[in-house]
Amino acid sequence: MNKHAYLILAHKNFRQLRKLIELLDHPRNDIFVHVDGKAKDFDADLLQNACRHSKLIILPQRLNVNWGGVSIMRAEIALLKKAVEEGRYGYYHLLSGMDLPIKSQEEMHRFFDQHQGKEFINLWEFKKSNLSRFRYFTIFPEGESKFGTRIINHILKGLQIAVGYRINKGVEFRMGSQWFSITDDLARYVISREEWLEKVFKHTSTCDEIFLPTLVCNSTFSDRLFYPHTVKSQKEVNLSNMRFIDWSRGESVRHPWTFRANDFELLKNVDHFWARKFDENVDAEIIDRIYNMLRK
Repeated sequence: MNKHAYLILAHKNFRQLRKLIELLDHPRNDIFVHVDGKAKDFDADLLQNACRHSKLIILPQRLNVNWGGVSIMRAEIALLKKAVEEGRYGYYHLLSGMDLPIKSQEEMHRFFDQHQGKEFINLWEFKKSNLSRFRYFTIFPEGESKFGTRIINHILKGLQIAVGYRINKGVEFRMGSQWFSITDDLARYVISREEWLEKVFKHTSTCDEIFLPTLVCNSTFSDRLFYPHTVKSQKEVNLSNMRFIDWSRGESVRHPWTFRANDFELLKNVDHFWARKFDENVDAEIIDRIYNMLRK
């Protein structure tokens, strides 16, 4: 039976991260973690002995990852490359360190065994406001989370619009959730296209939701999508990537809802395999309740 690779992007809450890793620990899983280079409080000893069954690999090269930056794409590719070096996995699942599984590993493996060969990616329709992410040159692609550089980016894009200048004219872009479960074939294809991805996206903004859908939908892998339909809004919940993410109650347009203890029954009863997001500093009880449910 094929093993699975879990790819985790972590940047804070490392005790919470350990609980996530413990819930993913399974003879059929290996776990790969990229820790944001800006996280000065990370201590690898905190994750020591978190796994009894899985191989746990923390990437030695830690990139500085910024919200909306091309650095997110680079960190994801680094995780894929490391996992592919280790062997061939049936699936590669990208998670955040702020995610949790909400079903047992046995149930997940049965499902993916039954649907082997399908690609699990969530696709969204573009809004007009999204088009500037890739149409116009972004002078500070790592600066979308900072007020000053974001303003400069927007001013420069306005000037490009005024003079009719555009980049990436020959690419048909698509958009979707950053989080995915993909096959070994697709993982290796993504890596093989690293140079092209870097060329196209290195001066775009918030490309983490664009680079993989664009690559997949312009390839034969589009025929393998588990749920090939594009939804009008990210608030529409479906099983396309098997992740339950509540955008209807998000604290801002940039961030989905952070689950609380009173969401426990909801999370137990959805059909998805993972949920995001959780934050021990917002509500640690919901994390402990899910942890205790799955560790029985």
